Amino acid sequence: MFKKVLFLVVALSVLSSCNRSESDKPVEEESKYQMPVGNIGVPNSKVELWKSELDQHFQRLHTYAKFNGNVLIARKGNIIYSGSFGVKNIETKDSLDLNSVFQIASVSKTFTAMATMLLVEDGILRLNQKMEDFFDHFPYPNVTVADLLSHRSGLPNYLSVTEKDWADESQKTNQDLLNYLITKAPPVLGSPGRSFAYNNTNYALLALIIEQMSGMIFEEFMQKRIFDPLGMTHTYIYSSRNQNLPAENLTTGYLHRGIPDKMVATDGIVGDKNIYSTVEDLLKWERANTHPYLFRQSTIDSVSVGRSNDKPGRKNYGYGWRMLDDADKGKIIYHNGWWHGYTATFSRNPADETVIIVLSNIFNRATYKIQPVWDILYGSGTFSDDEEPSE
Repeated sequence: MFKKVLFLVVALSVLSSCNRSESDKPVEEESKYQMPVGNIGVPNSKVELWKSELDQHFQRLHTYAKFNGNVLIARKGNIIYSGSFGVKNIETKDSLDLNSVFQIASVSKTFTAMATMLLVEDGILRLNQKMEDFFDHFPYPNVTVADLLSHRSGLPNYLSVTEKDWADESQKTNQDLLNYLITKAPPVLGSPGRSFAYNNTNYALLALIIEQMSGMIFEEFMQKRIFDPLGMTHTYIYSSRNQNLPAENLTTGYLHRGIPDKMVATDGIVGDKNIYSTVEDLLKWERANTHPYLFRQSTIDSVSVGRSNDKPGRKNYGYGWRMLDDADKGKIIYHNGWWHGYTATFSRNPADETVIIVLSNIFNRATYKIQPVWDILYGSGTFSDDEEPSE
């Protein structure tokens, strides 16, 4: 029944969108392409010292084979430091540059979460809606959209439960995943809403919900509603429908130096991973998640409210964003990613609008260890975390 009234709901949402308060709606459409840039508020001498120390840090990592990738650090939209270290492809020895395109793995979840929130803003999706509203015969009752966003669904993780059944390399789709859940009904990890359990199934299902509610395939929705408005011209989605990414700036992912990772059946599934981007495009993403020109301010605020209760008072998860929240040191909003040798970290301090973006195409856990970067910018011991890479 819900699907049959979708057209009416969409029509009503157009009317409801006119009722946003002046203080809560984004700025006008034409300014969406303008990335806000503010006064960095730091003397040039300090910035030059940062640049020198940051360059020494990343050069040292690269020298000891602990980093092959790109880095960009900015404050209030101003690039403090950027650099490229190593090669796009070990066989061809083509050097990385700032236009090099990397798989950002689970940092993709931040995009899926915010795309979901756009539909909430549009008035055609509610956070308390249950999966039964969208998927006939869904075998796990009472799981809501909010549960998916906050990893509190208790659903089985498809990367684990499908491993034997999907041992071949044929590309599966999000619909294949849904069919698997319906026909196989693997056991749950827990009751919905009860506890936090990081789970890629949640975000693969969100991609299907976005498709159903928008009437567009996931890749098209992301292009029209996020990538194009932000001018993210070097950002792409790999999927079972779109397996040909622009080759010119594309990097190759390596599990170990000299050993490229192989594609697997789950590579066709989107929402939880499979966005490819550059450090400069991701700076545009930081700007859009800091200033309300693509999303409402209320949306930006709500997604970074801790909902996981994973480690109360310290580490937490909101809607698509991890966070460190310390009464003395402030708040860091971030997400890590790891897939096919690619590692990524996207970490920002909303208080002074500092962002650290690190993308690598040769797996090394050192990619996630950005404490030295925070130390350079803020002093020793600030915002420390022992976060391990997540898929």
